[in-house]
Amino acid sequence: MGTGMDDTIVAVSTPIGEGGIGIVRLSGKASLKISDKIFLSKDGKRPSKFKTYTVHYGHVIDNRAGKGEDRLVDEVILTVMRSPRSYTKEDVVEINCHSGIAPLKKILDLCLINGARLAEPGEFTKRAFLNGRIDALQAEAVLDIIKAKTDLSLRSALNNLEGLFSKKINELREKLMQVFACMEASIDFSDQDLRGLKRDNIFKTLAGVRHEIEKLISGSSHGRILRQGIKAVICGSPNVGKSSLMNAILKESRSIVTHIPGTTRDAIEEVVNIKGIAVTLVDTAGITDTDHLVEKEGIRRSHVYLKNADLILLVLDWSRKLNKDDLDIIKRIKDNKREAAVVINKTDLRKKLDIGKIKKFFPKNSFTRVSALNMKGVDSLENKIRNMVWKGKAPGPGFIGVSNERQLDILRRASLDIDEAIKAHKGKLSMDCISVYVRASIESLGEITGHTITEKALDRIFSEFCIGK
Repeated sequence: MGTGMDDTIVAVSTPIGEGGIGIVRLSGKASLKISDKIFLSKDGKRPSKFKTYTVHYGHVIDNRAGKGEDRLVDEVILTVMRSPRSYTKEDVVEINCHSGIAPLKKILDLCLINGARLAEPGEFTKRAFLNGRIDALQAEAVLDIIKAKTDLSLRSALNNLEGLFSKKINELREKLMQVFACMEASIDFSDQDLRGLKRDNIFKTLAGVRHEIEKLISGSSHGRILRQGIKAVICGSPNVGKSSLMNAILKESRSIVTHIPGTTRDAIEEVVNIKGIAVTLVDTAGITDTDHLVEKEGIRRSHVYLKNADLILLVLDWSRKLNKDDLDIIKRIKDNKREAAVVINKTDLRKKLDIGKIKKFFPKNSFTRVSALNMKGVDSLENKIRNMVWKGKAPGPGFIGVSNERQLDILRRASLDIDEAIKAHKGKLSMDCISVYVRASIESLGEITGHTITEKALDRIFSEFCIGK
């Protein structure tokens, strides 16, 4: 069977497993015809006779089993959404059944037997794009919504799905197209006096577009954080309260806590929402000199996590003086130029730590004092993490911008092409030479939204989707 747009596709659109509701989704010309063969409504009507945006109670049946109760597969609700007012702009049928491996698999098999083919990952959304319902940025926003872990990342993805980022890109592309048209006119009618084609005005517009693109590029780190979150590694010498701190932030007992140094021998990861940021929190083994084979491996892994961390939470013990292990860890952080939040734990105990000595290593850092045992200072630490991540400029609910490397790479190419056009202008090259760079930037921006996208780029976008979306 082919894999073209004329095929009717089917997939389970909900996670496989036991649950209240499972959905089998069909899209394509034969969706209603296939539904006629496997659905028996209570009033005897066929799905092909149902009006769009209507919901119907009945049973999925297997006519191969003959007549009687043996042919009943499941009690279901069937929804019809006719072309073009559906997610894919094709005829779409969704069968809501009981969620379980057996009923979902049976209904899926019946759809396949009666003429559908199994959808590829992201194919429903890909059809929505190819049929003109959404552009490439909006398609990527669908995936961002599915993967959103915080309210802020969800709001940002919804802004892109609503077309706010697409509108911005299209505005910039339209300005470039107007400039290109003016340049082409000046080339075609070079012997005539064409008003409004002053060379400096053209390149003033180009500089403005480049500035707007550079703003989007500079804000891409915010988009990456919203989409992917950050990895924050809790590190320190043994028995400073790293695991207790992790449990306090998670507000649950995830890491084993004892008074025995070296209790944590392998890294433990958990994702937590800290002030709107999805933070992968990593509790690492205490870093010290040891001959114990298992502890040495845990410490080796701790160093790997430190190297790859977006943010380090360096935990020190308020109730004891800095020791050699503490100083070695501080030196490693400073040598690797890693960003660290200094967390002074166990403030419920008597003070022995020399704060002045720590300030010599971290003169620009403010220290956060906590008692992980008593949950004191944890909210202040979370605010500290938030400020360090956003550099004091947290995105608001209206944030729009770059959410992945594909978009960022294209914007960089467009910016470079415009930069080359401006350099060519300053070098007093001919308009036809300069227009080559302007055309390239127009094509690049068109690739972001899908106006000039390749099959390879499409495959890259939809490769991350699950089957059924």
